[in-house]
Amino acid sequence: MIETTLGFRSLIYRKKQYISLFLICLFGTAISLFSLFMSRGMLDSLNEKALVYYGGDLVVMSNNHSDRFIPDHKNMIEKLKKIMPSDAVITERYDFSAETNVSLYYEGEEVLQRVIKAVDFEKESYLFAKMNMMEGNAAIEAGSNKILLSAPIAKKLGVKCGDSITLYLRTITGYINTVDLEINGIFSDSSVFGMYTTYVNLDFMRKTYGYDYDFTNRICIEFPERKGLNDKFIADLQKKMEKEFKMFPLVDDKRIFYDSEWKLSEDTFALIPLKSNLTDVKILKNAMSAVIMLIIVLLVLIINAGMGSTYRVIVMKRINEIGIYMAIGMKKTSIIASLLLESLFLLLSGCSAGLVISFVLCKIFSTVNFSFIPGFSIFLTKGFLNPVIYGSGLFAVLFSVIFVTLLAVFYSVNKCVNIMPCQAISTNE
Repeated sequence: MIETTLGFRSLIYRKKQYISLFLICLFGTAISLFSLFMSRGMLDSLNEKALVYYGGDLVVMSNNHSDRFIPDHKNMIEKLKKIMPSDAVITERYDFSAETNVSLYYEGEEVLQRVIKAVDFEKESYLFAKMNMMEGNAAIEAGSNKILLSAPIAKKLGVKCGDSITLYLRTITGYINTVDLEINGIFSDSSVFGMYTTYVNLDFMRKTYGYDYDFTNRICIEFPERKGLNDKFIADLQKKMEKEFKMFPLVDDKRIFYDSEWKLSEDTFALIPLKSNLTDVKILKNAMSAVIMLIIVLLVLIINAGMGSTYRVIVMKRINEIGIYMAIGMKKTSIIASLLLESLFLLLSGCSAGLVISFVLCKIFSTVNFSFIPGFSIFLTKGFLNPVIYGSGLFAVLFSVIFVTLLAVFYSVNKCVNIMPCQAISTNE
């Protein structure tokens, strides 16, 4: 097509004139996409911390007033295996609320605990592989007294991997019990998900507190090969579970279930999706997403305004060229098409270069260990930022830059071609 040839040749011939527009497009696109990929990776890392803390994508809880005890949980797990897809991993947990009379001691130093999470480390190894470990690891065998401790608590106690500390608590019968614990791993504090939390072996904690071997108050369901679950999938699982168990309706905030449980008969269960556990950090996630979105929108508007206004000046200076095209019989639609194709080639080259630059920036930043920043570990994967290529977001940014800028260019070009050829030719640049 003649329009394509004219547009491409004009862009090459006037490359010096268009270098500033190319740079605007390049840097605006690069920073927008870099911010998008980084923020997506940070939110994914936050979700990974939540998966470890809560035990998976879904948690089944009971309203049983005796520490949320799930009766005959082994039979329940067998039924869940028939309901859940084959890639689901189903494990049991015991979340022990340690808000009072539970402390860790080491050489006279005491640190109160908030939650002690009793887990099966062998079955949940895929989850604990996501944890940011500063020392040691989560390879803890069944029945062991080894534990995982957060870095701030380890620092307060002055301990390291291999040290032995003392756990002080009151048992279910009211007696004081003290047991020795060996530190097997120290993980980076994730603030919301870990500072005053200790991970211990499930069987060991049952015995220490005085429960029998069968006590469980959480059944956790994780899909290791999936990245998040959509609402329809969760709703379908809820319907299947309602055929086997007495279920509380799905809620977006687990506190709704907590507030209602006293009104329910015993052995009512709730399926709690991960997002229902994250209401406490929802404001943080929304604020972060809003800030990043604002940055991207501002950058896209700068690209649109900068390129649209500059291109308008360039087109006005070429009005006599347009008049010549019209004088030799070139149709207005062909003139508009050639100028739009010229700007399209410029936008495509700028956006492509910006995409490459964003990948380079992501690669550079992902090699820097940011664990030295207090409280930032909640957004890190093993101490590093882990950018995620967000396909739909990438398409939205590029589409906004190209489409809106072409509209601005079309408006300028359309005004220029709607004049008489003799008037256009006589116009001085």
